[in-house]
Amino acid sequence: MLEVVFSDSEKGSMKAAKNYDIKNMLSGTVGYIGRKPKKVELKKQFEGKAVGGSSSEVVNIGFNLDIGDISGEIDGKERKNVFKRLWSRYSFDDIEMEKFFESQRQDLTKLITAANNGKTIRIWKSNAPYSTCGFYYVCYILKDIDCDIRVVELPEYKIISEKETVFYSNWGEVSAGKFYEFVPLEKKLSLLDKKVVSDQWRVLIQDNSLLRTNLNGRLISVPENFYDSIITNNIPENEFIMARFIGRLIGEHRIGVGDSWYALRIEKMIMDNLLIVVEDKDKSHPYAKVLRRKI
Repeated sequence: MLEVVFSDSEKGSMKAAKNYDIKNMLSGTVGYIGRKPKKVELKKQFEGKAVGGSSSEVVNIGFNLDIGDISGEIDGKERKNVFKRLWSRYSFDDIEMEKFFESQRQDLTKLITAANNGKTIRIWKSNAPYSTCGFYYVCYILKDIDCDIRVVELPEYKIISEKETVFYSNWGEVSAGKFYEFVPLEKKLSLLDKKVVSDQWRVLIQDNSLLRTNLNGRLISVPENFYDSIITNNIPENEFIMARFIGRLIGEHRIGVGDSWYALRIEKMIMDNLLIVVEDKDKSHPYAKVLRRKI
C-alpha cells in the first residue's frame, strides 16, 4: 500500500509511522526543557503502534496547490515562481529549489507507477486547503487509471477522555505513533467520486485564481486578499513582533494557512502603508520586524 500525504512534515511522520516501534523511540536521544520526565511519563508520551509496511511506501505530493497559478505543469515555471514568492524571505537558492522539485517529481512518478501497477493508494487528507487541493489533484492525475484508492479523512477533533479533547487542522499535528488510530476511518473512493473530484479540479484550473480554500465543505477559488480580514481584525493596538503575531494567527485560526502566506500578506500591508515598520533589528530573520498599525 502506498501512503499519500501533502507536506514534508507529514511525510516524515508517516515514514516513521509505517514501522513505529516504541522501544526504538525510548532508546533514542531525547532532549528536555525543564525536568526529565519519569519513565512512565515518557512511555505514555511515545506510546503507539505501527501502521505497517515499509517506510519507503510514502509519497509527498506537496506542491502547495492552494496557492498560485495551477494552469501549467505541476513542476513548471508557474509553480516555481509561486515557491520563489513564498520563500523569497529565506536564503533559498535555485539549486535548493531544483532539489525540492526533483523530490516532488520522483514522488509523483512513484504514485502514478504504483497506480498503474495495481497497488492500493491510501490518501491521508485533511481540510487544510493545501491538503484538499492535493487530494483533488491526485484524483485528477489518476482519473484515467483503474486503481484502488482509499481515503483517511482527518477528523476535526478526537476525544481522549472526559477531560481531554485534541483538535486537529492537518496531519502534521499527529504524532507518528498515533496514525494507526485513524486507520479504521479509511474509506474506499468510488469511481464516481473520483470523477466528480477530478472534474472539480478541472474547473479550478480554468478559474486559475491566486488562492483556493475550503468554504462550507467545498473547495473554491477565492481572491488573493481572502484571509486579510483575519490579519486586520487581530492587529494589536500597540507595537508587535511579526513572528509572534503570525504564530498567534496560526494558533487561534486553525484553518491550515501557513506562516509564509500570512507573511506575504503582512508585507503587502506594509507596502500599502497600512502597517508601519517600527524596527528591524535582525534582518537575517524574516519575521523579526517590530510593527504597528498606521494611526
